[in-house]
Amino acid sequence: MQGRASAHALAAVVLAVAASCVPTTQFDEPVLVDTPRVSRAEPTVAVDTEAPSSESPAVVLVVLDGVRWQDAFVPENTPVLHRMLAERGAAIGAPVHGPVMSASGPAFVSLPGYSEIFTGRRAHGCADNDCGRARTRTVFDEVARLDGSPGAVAVFSSWERIERAASPQPEAFVLSAGRSVRWQQEELVEDPAVAAVLEEGAKADPFPGYGDFRPDRLTSALALQYLERRRPRLLYMGLGEPDEYAHRGDFPGYLASLRAADAAIGAVFDTLGRMGERGKRTTVLVTTDHGRAVDWRNHGREMPESARVWLFAGGEGIAARGLVHSVRSHRLSDVAPTVRALLDMPSDAAPSAGAPIDELLTPSSAALRVGSLR
Repeated sequence: MQGRASAHALAAVVLAVAASCVPTTQFDEPVLVDTPRVSRAEPTVAVDTEAPSSESPAVVLVVLDGVRWQDAFVPENTPVLHRMLAERGAAIGAPVHGPVMSASGPAFVSLPGYSEIFTGRRAHGCADNDCGRARTRTVFDEVARLDGSPGAVAVFSSWERIERAASPQPEAFVLSAGRSVRWQQEELVEDPAVAAVLEEGAKADPFPGYGDFRPDRLTSALALQYLERRRPRLLYMGLGEPDEYAHRGDFPGYLASLRAADAAIGAVFDTLGRMGERGKRTTVLVTTDHGRAVDWRNHGREMPESARVWLFAGGEGIAARGLVHSVRSHRLSDVAPTVRALLDMPSDAAPSAGAPIDELLTPSSAALRVGSLR
């Protein structure tokens, strides 16, 4: 009896240990399939005969919180983005250029919008800014796993709640959100210049935001320092002041913050210009998480016009130029698949997944009419 009892006790211990090893949280995984490399535009000028660069392609993803299409497509508000259109880029979502680009909703607020951008899927189960942490793997998770090198993915955001949408397990990559949220801090503080900006941001007044919000000038400075020193495969820069000023009813502040964000994007291109082949092989994508209502100050479920968004793109991976006439409607869920295509990664074949924005990535054709707002 004592031996059998001991055996039962031992079995119970083994089962308990085994049960403790089973994950209590299951995450949705992308359904990854290999896809052919995205075709690029044929060269129209002489090309040198040097061997192809060994540098891997990279992406900088910038999201400007709550910027209306009506303001993004005004050259005086975004001169850097409009120069990019003329020289090395294109945009989707301009007026009178085919079907629009939208957030999927139905709640056109920030956290669902960011979740859709990062996962490439509609944000099921997240309808407000109080959602818990993401349950679906994001493009940040995928790049960090496939690349495997420390610091290959870095997420910098003025709004602290980005952490919830960035990953089910944000400890897998560098993340600095708001004034205090940090993951893989050792990758940041080992560089004195990066560490100095990080600490300045931690002490800054959150205005025009609230709580743990970090001013955009410090978020962009931190992202730029990290970009030049660590050269990540995927860098995210989230600037939140346009939405903060809009909610305060400060239209001049909103426009000034949009112009400051545009200047920060110009600094991204300047930084890439100093980075040799890695800089040349980096594509910059700029979009927003939601639009704004007719009253300009607000957005959300009750204001369906605030679903409308836009996307600018520039760099080696972008074949189109200027304002592109869309051949189909696009959603924020198409951003992550476009990032995957630019990085030559497997695509997400899940039925709910978005698709790459081919109008930007493939050579121009009769179906892709590129022109101006007029």
